[in-house]
Amino acid sequence: MNYGIVSNNTRDAGYQTAVKTAEIILGSGNTPVFEQELEGKIDNVPSGVLFASFDQIPVKTIISIGGDGTFLSVVTKYRDLDTEFIGINKGSIGFLTEITEAGLESDLAKLMSGEYSTIERTQLRCEVWNNAGDFKGSAVCLNDILIVRGQKPHITKLELFIDGQRVEKFYGDGLIVSTATGSSAYSLAAGGPLLMPSMKDIIVTPVSSHTLYGLKYVAGPESEVRVVLDDFESAPIICPDGRDFVDLEPFDSITIRRHNKVLKTATLKRDNFFSDVRKKIVQRGSFYENS
Repeated sequence: MNYGIVSNNTRDAGYQTAVKTAEIILGSGNTPVFEQELEGKIDNVPSGVLFASFDQIPVKTIISIGGDGTFLSVVTKYRDLDTEFIGINKGSIGFLTEITEAGLESDLAKLMSGEYSTIERTQLRCEVWNNAGDFKGSAVCLNDILIVRGQKPHITKLELFIDGQRVEKFYGDGLIVSTATGSSAYSLAAGGPLLMPSMKDIIVTPVSSHTLYGLKYVAGPESEVRVVLDDFESAPIICPDGRDFVDLEPFDSITIRRHNKVLKTATLKRDNFFSDVRKKIVQRGSFYENS
């Protein structure tokens, strides 16, 4: 069985964890595959490692080494492949990267012996159109789409529609439209609800709402969320999973729906989801205090 390895060298200095992961995979009788562009750039590569495109050599699972940001970038690059993803955490705490270095050997052994479950995670697709109805671009994300104020702290004016119904005109720093996976990220910090990872609903969470209410919304799996920009002095930005996207102009329209393909992630955890999130949030606070 082939297992793809993608490592962030800024987190995994000298690709040491990547090499150790490859050694464990080889020791189990399987084949580790590094990305083609890393050939010749990694020292002490064990015999039996392949360097190839994951399009050319199909892999059962892609193992991301880094933090949550690395995991999301790996998903962005390879989401169209028929494979599963799992992460080895080299960041702070990591909601998406569940394997720790301390448990590397035992966790990888479970992965390769099939002692894990698969979560099918909803993804979102957004499309941006200008006021004349011209298409400006589209993107797919696993966590969230941010439509928030840009470089200057001016109020962002947005109009929110769900399934064609006008919900409200919003004034504030912006909106977060997230999946259940993204519900434990920026949306949670902004007061949004927490959804279990397998849920398919779409969350809309205002950021610093200039209102007495500041309501959060949960739309159904088949819903369409549409955000229309008002005129502005300083352009807001739109970021799918933290990535740069198109430049926004006054009266642009952003349509967000559930993507037609789920993303499969392998999970080795036996803990309750909510207790796991609680532990990670406490750990993250300790990490920041001690850094």
